[in-house]
Amino acid sequence: MNAKKIIIVSIIVLFYNFCYSQDYWESIYNSEESIYCMSVDSNNNIFLGTHDGVIRSLDNGVNWELALSAYLSKGVTVNSQDHVYASPIPLYLSIDSGDNWNELNLNDPYDVTNITVDSENNIFAGFWGGICKSADNGSSWDLVLSFSTSEVANAIVENSEGILFAGTIDFSGIDAGGCYKSIDQGNSWEHIGLEYEYISSLSINSNDEIFAGSRGHHFQGEGGVFRSSDNGETWIELRDDVLVTSVAIDSEDKIFIGCSDLDGFTGAVHFSEDNGESWQLIESEIMPENIGIEFVTIPEDDYVYAISYEPINHVYRSIQPTGVDGNFDVPEIQDIKLSNHPNPFNPTTTISFSIPKESKVDLIVYNIKGQKVKILVNNDLDKGNHSVVWNGVDESGKPVSSDVYFYKLDVNGKSESVKKCLLLK
Repeated sequence: MNAKKIIIVSIIVLFYNFCYSQDYWESIYNSEESIYCMSVDSNNNIFLGTHDGVIRSLDNGVNWELALSAYLSKGVTVNSQDHVYASPIPLYLSIDSGDNWNELNLNDPYDVTNITVDSENNIFAGFWGGICKSADNGSSWDLVLSFSTSEVANAIVENSEGILFAGTIDFSGIDAGGCYKSIDQGNSWEHIGLEYEYISSLSINSNDEIFAGSRGHHFQGEGGVFRSSDNGETWIELRDDVLVTSVAIDSEDKIFIGCSDLDGFTGAVHFSEDNGESWQLIESEIMPENIGIEFVTIPEDDYVYAISYEPINHVYRSIQPTGVDGNFDVPEIQDIKLSNHPNPFNPTTTISFSIPKESKVDLIVYNIKGQKVKILVNNDLDKGNHSVVWNGVDESGKPVSSDVYFYKLDVNGKSESVKKCLLLK
């Protein structure tokens, strides 16, 4: 473990005192090897894309076995006929729930990260450098979208009109990355926005609104959630305080996002039932807020599945389904927000926050070692919006050095949010 990771872990240990509530999750599988993605067929057979290949369960997650031995299977999907497609190169296809596999004739690209089958049974493979399409069940392939090998296609989705959308990350910052659209079954694509956002996931609700999850921005750092109601012509930023790795929407248009816990951001799974206008962390004993989530999906039965990453990789499933036939209770949504501006700053920054009711509030600045630097608020405050200026000094009034600092908001004794800021002199 490198020094930076040790520091981050130390900060998490110092910052988070968990207030456990009812469990919403059960762990149905865990492994020391990486789990990248999953898909569930109509018979509730579960297929995981893992470091070692495709692992499956044919009894709803009770027993597991290796169905396909293949190094770094980062893409697995099931189509409407319960055919299972799996990476890496060459792609593999099983029409008997993973008992047997056939190789598909895709050999040129490398490291396929996403496999999607559209309503016309066209297969799309997203990879580092572009997207390939097959219109003949994998016998032949065409490169339909090409970009640099520093850009990766993470998500491909289709709306009710047959329009396709792709989300990408360009790690070099040279090309824009973001979101692309195709109106001709994937034969041609145009870039439609979210430049330099690290788009990790796309999902579409029943009204054909697109939700894009970003796990960061190449120049600004913060990720978030975006919504478009006009096929990607314009985007509204719904959140800018999380690193989103995955977005999934249930049959009732409830939105679930999986979040990374890197760099002090809140991880776990978050939930919205008002089209992304407000959010609640689903915090529980089995999945506290410092658990990093890599993937979230919701099959037709409306159970939520989430995959965590290191040190132990878990597959979680909600105890109850989320849709109209389920009873997926979450805590009352609390409108607690925290941010600072400007960031980076010199010599002062204004930290703003809101609380949903009169509460005891503590707002404290820490350094990167987890040591307390300055108590900014330690008082009872009324419901509503509040702000306080930190002038870059410690408790003794001595100016602190240029560095990354964390400010932590506690409300009624419970850690609600931690953000980072950068002092540059």
